[in-house]
Amino acid sequence: MFLIDKSNITDYLKMHMPYLDYSKPLIISEIGDGNENEDGDGYLNFVFRVSDGNYKLIVKQSREHGRIASFLTLPVDRGEQEYESMRIRSAIVPEYIPKLYFCDKENHVFVTEDVSHMHILRFGLNQNIIFPKLAKQLGEYLAKTHFYTSEYYLDTKTFRDMTIHFMNHSMRNIFDNFHFITKTEDHPATGSDLDARYASYVLELLLDPQVQVERHKLHQKYIGQGQTFIHGDFHTSNVFIDQEDMKVIDMEYTFCGPFAYDVGYMQSHLLSQYLSANFRLFSSEEERKEFKDYMLSSLREVYEEYCNCFFDCWNKDAKDFYRAVPLLQESVRMDLLHDTTAFCANSNLSRTTGDIGYPEYDMIDDPAQQAHAICMSVVADVNILKNHQSYQSIDDFINDILATEKEYMSHFD
Repeated sequence: MFLIDKSNITDYLKMHMPYLDYSKPLIISEIGDGNENEDGDGYLNFVFRVSDGNYKLIVKQSREHGRIASFLTLPVDRGEQEYESMRIRSAIVPEYIPKLYFCDKENHVFVTEDVSHMHILRFGLNQNIIFPKLAKQLGEYLAKTHFYTSEYYLDTKTFRDMTIHFMNHSMRNIFDNFHFITKTEDHPATGSDLDARYASYVLELLLDPQVQVERHKLHQKYIGQGQTFIHGDFHTSNVFIDQEDMKVIDMEYTFCGPFAYDVGYMQSHLLSQYLSANFRLFSSEEERKEFKDYMLSSLREVYEEYCNCFFDCWNKDAKDFYRAVPLLQESVRMDLLHDTTAFCANSNLSRTTGDIGYPEYDMIDDPAQQAHAICMSVVADVNILKNHQSYQSIDDFINDILATEKEYMSHFD
């Protein structure tokens, strides 16, 4: 296996992309050279930005151990599967996928368009930037890629073959347990190092029997519901965006899973933005209110856009076997409502009380304010997990968030 680095990547590309302009040195940087706002975390893979002044490329190599997560042993063919999954999605929604150039299976390398002229969504939101098309773009991307890779559309054999091909156990295993199961040994793991008072309060909420049951039920859905071709790690660091366009990256966790998982996982990162905005710095209270209103409307609209687009595709292209069943759409819609809100709460709960940093909260400088942001988030998540099966509309979910916020913030009046 040819291990790429900045010193040899030009020679490597000459073999695979002879049409680049090599008359002058290529501009080369490695993810990790810049700051997190520019690069993201580059947690698993070795990723290089390369430009000849015309082509702007991402060169990504998978190795047995992660770039930062060196303690993980990983399948080296994950890049090949990621490239294949990007090709499938590009055939459905080319406007949301970076251009694809080639995949070198022997050396576990693939090359795509570099879209880093756009904002990483997470860090744009952390800077309080409003992207007016965000909810529509997220909802449309998910709805179309989900519907057209589901058995509602595909013939059953093709769907089963795809399910087997993208089983992806080794990558899924990273999420299988820690994302749903609370650590109880010693104390709750908290990336923000909560002091004893807050940690004890958070642990009591996490160990609520009803909360644990709901999280285990979600775990079973994540493990067992192979409904569609999901991204698997669809959060705000894996979306590039500007005022007009959006591109989705990092699809190495792809497998056939629940419709609701990607939607809820993305919603959890919007929820974290909304709740942490109560405690982080803004230039004015007016700016804080505008940003919070935007986040709250985005939480609602991502779900609504997803449903509207998904069922538009259904009405146009679903197999007759499904279109002939009265009330089936309404049943699917209610399942989506209950499961997306639960996955949202579970994901936010996992990240706020987990070992891995959570930038939406980590950026709050004052430790006491950060602790309050985390505690309020945990309370909101717990309430959603307890109540989600009773929701009749997305407004019930929004109202639960607002009620938690009002109650918690009343203690500061």
